[in-house]
Amino acid sequence: MLRKFGLLWLVLACTTPVFASTLNCKVIKISDGDTIRCLDNHNTPHRIRFAGINAPESKQAFGQKSKQALAGMIFQQQVQIDIKGTDRYGREIGIVYFNGQDINRRMVEIGYAWSYQRYPQKGYAKVEMAARKQKLGLWKDPHPIYPENYRHLFKGNH
Repeated sequence: MLRKFGLLWLVLACTTPVFASTLNCKVIKISDGDTIRCLDNHNTPHRIRFAGINAPESKQAFGQKSKQALAGMIFQQQVQIDIKGTDRYGREIGIVYFNGQDINRRMVEIGYAWSYQRYPQKGYAKVEMAARKQKLGLWKDPHPIYPENYRHLFKGNH
């Protein structure tokens, strides 16, 4: 009986993802304003999707500026990532920190990302409202289009 439970525990331990982990890595690529690639201390590559934010698509208004803003903060830097899970594309989802600063939140704060409506993070909506009022980043646009809506409107052109 004990052997059966021991084997069951081993199977569960090997198949159950562990989401509450921290990853230290060097940013090697900025894909867009909410996705990066980085290498951990063992040179293992990781694709990271920022939790709680949604940046403009690359071909969307402010898409390149969002990417540049993120690059200016963390490209070629060592970051710490609080991994929350994985998405349907196999990317790790996390909150990225550089020198103790929440970079996800910072992207919203400077107006280059929305607080993600579907998966919000605490406090991000508040800083988004402040960025909107100050017309920072993408909020200079009189009619900004939420990235998910943009993808639906311009399917195949992003």
